[in-house]
Amino acid sequence: MRIVQILPSLDDGGVERGVVDSNRLYVAAGHESWVISAGGKRVAQIEADGGRHLTLDVKSKNPLTAWPRAMALRRALREIAPDVVHFRSRVPGWLTLWANRAIGLPTVSTMHGLNHPGLYSSVMVRADRVVCVSTAGRAFVREHYPWVPEARLTVIPRGVDLETFDPARLDVAWQDAFRKRWGLEGKFVALVVGRVSRLKGVDVLIRAVATLKDTWPELVALVVGGPQKHQEDYLDELKALARDLGVADRVVFAGSQSHIPEIDALADVLCSCNVSKPESFGRTVAEALAMGTPVIAAAHGGVLDIVRDGQDGFLVPPGDVAALAAALRRVRDTPFGPLRPHIAATFTAERMAAATLALYRDLLAAR
Repeated sequence: MRIVQILPSLDDGGVERGVVDSNRLYVAAGHESWVISAGGKRVAQIEADGGRHLTLDVKSKNPLTAWPRAMALRRALREIAPDVVHFRSRVPGWLTLWANRAIGLPTVSTMHGLNHPGLYSSVMVRADRVVCVSTAGRAFVREHYPWVPEARLTVIPRGVDLETFDPARLDVAWQDAFRKRWGLEGKFVALVVGRVSRLKGVDVLIRAVATLKDTWPELVALVVGGPQKHQEDYLDELKALARDLGVADRVVFAGSQSHIPEIDALADVLCSCNVSKPESFGRTVAEALAMGTPVIAAAHGGVLDIVRDGQDGFLVPPGDVAALAAALRRVRDTPFGPLRPHIAATFTAERMAAATLALYRDLLAAR
């Protein structure tokens, strides 16, 4: 097959990493893989893994330039002549649908987020086949887009690259240097990974650390990730909150990092604290478990497919500071068994790619 994946850009983020993983595995399976995006630092990896990248502006939300950009995409798709087009975000989705009107290529979308329902977001369920990354994603579509035929929906969980997230392949020297740089020696590290935004509930973890500051001086919150675009002020708000609660010395903001497996492995627990909007899947949760690190997660959304309460960590009510504080103490006092086998048996990049390729084949056969 000749496959085209379209996403806004190829910089940091779970969607971007998923496309990189898929591209590598599609090529390894003997398929011709193309990626169309506005560019980014991961383009080199796409090409190094045997894929081809085409730079087009499929990222801008400017409606005044949408039509000419859709026509540029139409010309590109005519030239590439793919068997299937897979879009993974809303702007690329609308551009793809407009570009494809005169071509009629088979289309697949992946709902990577549980975005606010409405006309703009509905593009993600207008493809010939719609991939939901969790059972929560499927339920979200059934609730908010009841007109979508059930046969159009498929649940394909996102996958972890177990070669990258492998405890046996850690850069121990880097890990030691990171621990020393941020003063984490002898600390109990509660980790948050991802772009810092209001949706992630980092404030809930900071408040939980504050409730435990007098009885548990070794507890430290480690926040890894840069601020979400247009939410740069929120990072300053979180730092101010830590100061106001008297835990500025127990909350480490380490910014964006590239050695996530090493950071997952040095943490004592990963916290997924989303409050108002749940994770559609929870890739950082699965990655931490692959590294043998237990998880505390807000009990909603896609993490319910991953975290087995009491076995992989604990589930807590979203936004409940007292429950999160209690779960942190339970993690400290609980001897967990091996955590990686559950992920290796269920949530791998190979399983994700194989299921997606099977979906492509079924779509082409149906047409």
